[in-house]
Amino acid sequence: PTMASAPATNSNEQQRKGCSLLPHGAYTLIPATLSTMGWIASLAQDGCDYSRLTGPTVDDLTAGSTVVVVGGIPYLEVGFNAYRSPQYWPQDNEWKVDYSSRCIAYDPNVVTMDIFWKLGKAFEFLSLVLGGGGALFLWFSGCFVFSPATWRWAGHEVFAAATFQSLAFIWFATSMCRQEGNTCSLFFGSKADIAAAMFWLTSALAIYLRYPLPQPKDGIQQQQEGAFGDEEGGLEMNGGTTGDSDGNNPDFRDDEVEFENDEMPRNQVAGSELPLEGDAKARISQGDSEEHENPELEIPAHKDDAELI
Repeated sequence: PTMASAPATNSNEQQRKGCSLLPHGAYTLIPATLSTMGWIASLAQDGCDYSRLTGPTVDDLTAGSTVVVVGGIPYLEVGFNAYRSPQYWPQDNEWKVDYSSRCIAYDPNVVTMDIFWKLGKAFEFLSLVLGGGGALFLWFSGCFVFSPATWRWAGHEVFAAATFQSLAFIWFATSMCRQEGNTCSLFFGSKADIAAAMFWLTSALAIYLRYPLPQPKDGIQQQQEGAFGDEEGGLEMNGGTTGDSDGNNPDFRDDEVEFENDEMPRNQVAGSELPLEGDAKARISQGDSEEHENPELEIPAHKDDAELI
């Protein structure tokens, strides 16, 4: 058993050092895919579609616009760094935003980027970095074996991305959104960030709830099965017993000799009896005392006048 377990240990070490397809199984694809979807959702916004702004600040930001419309521009699509103004389409009788147009930078005389604005931008940036880094790191689990500590570390990174993404909504507490008459509502960018936070949170839960154990390679498994098959074949050829390379089992021979020594009488070997020390004289004396003797073995008595040859 000691010699059989040594190759398996070496194979596991080689598996940890090398790259193999899905060493933890297909479960690792779940958090990796969720984290990637969260990262894509966070990148979906273009920087000036985070919220829709209505109120007096819209007139202040568009005061220098060349487009003169009765009642003014109804809303602006605003973001962390810039905003986009809609255009009126007479044929449709509605306001539309040309998303191929460039975003317009904020006028610092109109909009003040306070502490909530700066914190929102910082949290948005951190969530993007941690979420993207965590997604990329999780895809390595499809090639390399992760220890439980490394697996949980990836979960911490993704969970931090979800946390910072949620904290980025502090941007709605800016002075621009809290100004009297202004309203900042959710728009494409903020809704995409909600989806990103949910994807990252679900990915973190999938990591925390289960650690997929590493699985052996198919080649290693086949080699082990082949080795076990050879051992079973050797057992059948040797009559169900294990032995050395010559097919001999020293343990079995010792047991057999011990059995013969225990069961067979000392004076019996291969069905015959041998006299033991002190038994020969007793047998001769016993033969003299018995009356029935074998006549063929009887020696005739000598007479006094008989000549001995």
